[in-house]
Amino acid sequence: MLEKTMPAKGANLGVDLGGTKIEAVVLDTQGEVCWRKRVPTPQQNYDLTLAVIAQLVSDAKRDTDMASSAPVGIGTPGALTQNLSTKQWLMKNCNSTALNGRPLREDLAALLQCSVFLANDANCFALAETLSGQGKQLFPDDPPETVFGVILGTGVGGGIVVRGKVLQGANAIAGEWGHNPLSTQCLNIDGERPCYCGRVNCIETFLSGPGLTVSYQMEFGYALSPEQIIQAMRQGDANAVSICNQYRQQLALSLAQVVNVMDPSLIVLGGGMSTIPELIQEITSVMKSYVFSDRFATPVVAAQLGDSAGGIGAAWLTR
Repeated sequence: MLEKTMPAKGANLGVDLGGTKIEAVVLDTQGEVCWRKRVPTPQQNYDLTLAVIAQLVSDAKRDTDMASSAPVGIGTPGALTQNLSTKQWLMKNCNSTALNGRPLREDLAALLQCSVFLANDANCFALAETLSGQGKQLFPDDPPETVFGVILGTGVGGGIVVRGKVLQGANAIAGEWGHNPLSTQCLNIDGERPCYCGRVNCIETFLSGPGLTVSYQMEFGYALSPEQIIQAMRQGDANAVSICNQYRQQLALSLAQVVNVMDPSLIVLGGGMSTIPELIQEITSVMKSYVFSDRFATPVVAAQLGDSAGGIGAAWLTR
């Protein structure tokens, strides 16, 4: 899918490497999308994935008159970690498992013959919303100083942007908010929820789509899908309304913990669960009782850029 083409000297190129699609995006000098192309992701084939990315980058640079040596930003479904014995930087925690244990950044830099900047998809989402999405709309004069970008989907993740740049952290886990434990005692919730990471009661086990199903099943003894719960809630079913209200309280408490630590200028909510208005409406009002301040003015808003945020954020990595 090719959106539009125009000369883009001085522009920036990003690639969103997702589980089902790979999208290349070029931003012009004003930060607007001037070129976009999307193709399916090869499944469980590392070498073919590299080849597809290389072809997209070649197409983008050719069509927009970019230098072949121009840098490329890559958004990935995982993170880089350094092997302590070999000192090599390898991918980890990728749901596209063919990437795990691979030196993706080094391999792409060698194949593309240019500098490669790499960040996980949550960081790219946060950067895109800061500079091209809600941050640009709500803070038109200057970018917000600090932004916390949240992914509420099949999993739960986050990214932190400080003064327009992604915060990676000493261990490359800045923003991994979904694997902090949620204080169930504060919400009068019984039972333990195992998380794939080996811990229990991680925020992800409550606020992800599957987490909503678990909440319903633990409370009422049988399972409904997230879609069924939302449909029932909208029809006025008391059980579904109760679980959705509980979800909002869990979200408010989890976000308030972030506010109490980093006091962000803006919180942007992305992922499938954030598209359900009833789950996030008036969330700031619910958060107030958990925030350590008598004044809470941080906007908490739904994302603006949809599934194009990854590529846009990846392009911003190169500036």
